[in-house]
Amino acid sequence: MYHIKDDLRCRKSAEKIGEAYRSLLKLKPLGEIRITDIQKKSGTGRSTFYRLFDNTDDVLLYIIEEEFRDLGRMYRELDWQDFTAGFIGSIISGSRELSNVAGSGKTHLITMALRRNLTHETEMLGFDTGNNPGYMIAIFVGACLSLVIAWEENGRQESTEELARLMRKALNYSEMENVLKRHEGRA
Repeated sequence: MYHIKDDLRCRKSAEKIGEAYRSLLKLKPLGEIRITDIQKKSGTGRSTFYRLFDNTDDVLLYIIEEEFRDLGRMYRELDWQDFTAGFIGSIISGSRELSNVAGSGKTHLITMALRRNLTHETEMLGFDTGNNPGYMIAIFVGACLSLVIAWEENGRQESTEELARLMRKALNYSEMENVLKRHEGRA
């Protein structure tokens, strides 16, 4: 877990480290980026890195959370269906970090970041969350990431709008029940 204090010097150092990580993603696969690479690229000392972050996953979580804060602000006025289209769009086109994470086996970082940044917005997005909005966020993220992975495997044929339509259909409980009934031969 990262530990960035709320002072200007810490925030600036964290931003430099995040920018270095982003630029390294253009040069190397996610799994090949090392702390030494980030430290050299950012021009920060090793002690500064470890004062702010425990490991490279922490830097990635920090970057993703920054992106979700922006995404949450951008989609605050939308219903969950329009938010879904924006979220899927950010994974497949707008964010190198999210698309790399979606295919890396580190999808738990996306779930954590979204849970920490959008928990209060789940009611606004129309989710009936009961006492624990974390469950709905986990289901939503898992469904979106699974859709994006299937889209990759299918040759990236559908548009963002088509993927969002598929997601809306899949998250519609009554539609899902109809699909299950048809599959089981009960329809």
